Amino acid sequence: MKAARDYSPPIDFLRDQCPVRAALDVLRGRWKPSILWELKDRPRRFSDIQCALEGASAQSLTLQLRQLEADEVIIRTIYPEIPVRVEYHLSEHGRTLAGLMDQLELWGQAHLARKTRSGGG
Repeated sequence: MKAARDYSPPIDFLRDQCPVRAALDVLRGRWKPSILWELKDRPRRFSDIQCALEGASAQSLTLQLRQLEADEVIIRTIYPEIPVRVEYHLSEHGRTLAGLMDQLELWGQAHLARKTRSGGG
């Protein structure tokens, strides 16, 4: 199995020179915002996350979890039980995204309402 660092994005001059781009690169991905939402209140097992994110394939979910782990936003904990239990939870660093995610939710709600009012949806 690859190490978490193997999922780190390659060096990117734009990301490394622009804090907004760096933040968006961490959050960019079809399932990453939803994964973070699922982990905001408590640790979750892979199967719990997958059930909550209907339509996410195991492969894409695993890749995005690994990327979030490489960015040190989430922590993957393996419990030496039989069968083995694996849980994901937000790291201290990941918990700092809570306010941003709340703001994105509010902005998204307003944006969707605006699109609905204007008929552009």
